Parts: sequence; C-alpha cells; structure tokens
Amino acid sequence: MSSSEQNVTQTNAALGASAQEFMDYCNAERERRLNSGETFDQEAFDQAIEMVLSKLRVLADEGWS
Repeated sequence: MSSSEQNVTQTNAALGASAQEFMDYCNAERERRLNSGETFDQEAFDQAIEMVLSKLRVLADEGWS
C-alpha cells in the first residue's frame, strides 16, 4: 500500500465504517476496470469518489455516521 493510500485509509477511518467499505469497493472496482481491457476514465472515477467522500465528511461533521 502506498503512503497516499495509507493517508486516504486513515482519513476514511475517521469518517467511519461506511467510508472504509466504500473505499474498499472503489479500490477493487478500479483494479477490475483497469484490468478489463476496456476504456476506463480513471480521472472521472477518482473525481466521483472524491465527491462521495466529501458528502460523507459533511455528514460525519453533522453527526451522521
């Protein structure tokens, strides 16, 4: 695991189990898509992940887990 992945994991752990489960799914899905041989817009995928994580951070700050 790279240091950036460790930082993301630590940040997501602070958001709760839902964020960690989401990131586990995203990491597996990214690998699947990269290895599928089909066209994959990794930048758009990563932007979508960041949008979801942003919303999870807001919800965590509001007391939702």
